[in-house]
Amino acid sequence: MRKICHKRIENAERTKTQIYEAAMKLIWAKGFESATIQEIIAASGVSLGTFYHYFPSKSSILEESFKRADLMFEDLLASGLPEGSSRARILAYIDRYAVMVRDSGLDYDTELYNSRNKFFVQKGRGMQQSLATLLSEAQERGELSRDMAPEELCDYLFVAMRGVVFQWCLLDGKPDIVAMLHRYMDRLLLAFGPASRPSSRA
Repeated sequence: MRKICHKRIENAERTKTQIYEAAMKLIWAKGFESATIQEIIAASGVSLGTFYHYFPSKSSILEESFKRADLMFEDLLASGLPEGSSRARILAYIDRYAVMVRDSGLDYDTELYNSRNKFFVQKGRGMQQSLATLLSEAQERGELSRDMAPEELCDYLFVAMRGVVFQWCLLDGKPDIVAMLHRYMDRLLLAFGPASRPSSRA
């Protein structure tokens, strides 16, 4: 019985991934608004009912992309970051974020980076928790100031990161987003270095 249940779960996950990947290919090629559900089910080889079983709406595909991104950054924190200073690890994290943005495509990013998208402000997401962990490590090592809690500093940095990506979208994706985001965030991290820590008094 357990084997049968496990097989069903595997098949369901495979079908969901099949739909998701077909949808993302269409969205990258045609844009979110232009890609239709009929085209998605044709490309994924499933019925309309099967599509709605896994995705209540086309917008839920974007929500799925956030969930998968969270898992990717949790894995990155666990085993994908280089050894070395906390600052280097934070910048490696930011570089991976920029690569994700670049590889998603301008049209997709333009759909995400706007005031209608409330996924960005959801609390407890894996992507933010992973960065908060890196920031906490940096504070423990004395590489970043303790003026702000790691979670608060994480929110601060993500606001800045999204602002840079939004600017990149406004520039029609012409600058190198990886170099652009790295440069901005490298300078911003300097503001939170240990030198900004208030001196203690006996």
